[in-house]
Amino acid sequence: MSNEIYQRNIQFWGEEKQKILADSSILIAGVGGLGCTVADGLTRAGIGKLLLLDKDIVEISNLNRQILYDQNDIGKIKVEIAKLKLQAINPELEIEILNHDVSELKNLHLPYFDGIADCLDNFEARFELEKLMQQDHFLVHGGVQSDFGQITTIKPRKTQTLREIYPGVHIPVSVPIIPQTVTTIGSLIVYEIINNLFGKPQLINKMLILELADFSMFKVEMGK
Repeated sequence: MSNEIYQRNIQFWGEEKQKILADSSILIAGVGGLGCTVADGLTRAGIGKLLLLDKDIVEISNLNRQILYDQNDIGKIKVEIAKLKLQAINPELEIEILNHDVSELKNLHLPYFDGIADCLDNFEARFELEKLMQQDHFLVHGGVQSDFGQITTIKPRKTQTLREIYPGVHIPVSVPIIPQTVTTIGSLIVYEIINNLFGKPQLINKMLILELADFSMFKVEMGK
């Protein structure tokens, strides 16, 4: 059944690359606005396995931007609902749920994954997250606020770390955000993850900045 789902993908990038996706595993850290879009996009792209990390429950204020949830899910555990919704798209998708904070991961034995999608909204958690990276891992970082956002790829010894890129940064717990920003940045994160899995990352030592207000998009070069 999976091949039938992904026929249009195969027409674009071919069966060999579709198999690469089917054999790959991604850890999605944060299954909120960005994480929902990324999980949905990777599922529809044909990823073989997802690890979903989030300790929150669904709240009504999430529904403007977190596309995997609806009114019936309020008060329920995000990762459990996300798993149900994603496997309704592809029942063959393997999903492991991690109902934990990032800080708890160092005490867990995590299954293998190829890369990380940083969809968190807290920089201290992000700094903890990148400590999980092994030499062969990549991390695609995305962030959003109001009507702008940014994306970059982090690789050990090839790029700066998130802590080096964002020294001393502080983001308030609650920030304004519109759904259009989330879905646009989330979709770009998905594509950069796919680029990495295909061996052609586009944002090594570069940060992509998007401003929806005037539809501008540009890359900022960053040192190693």
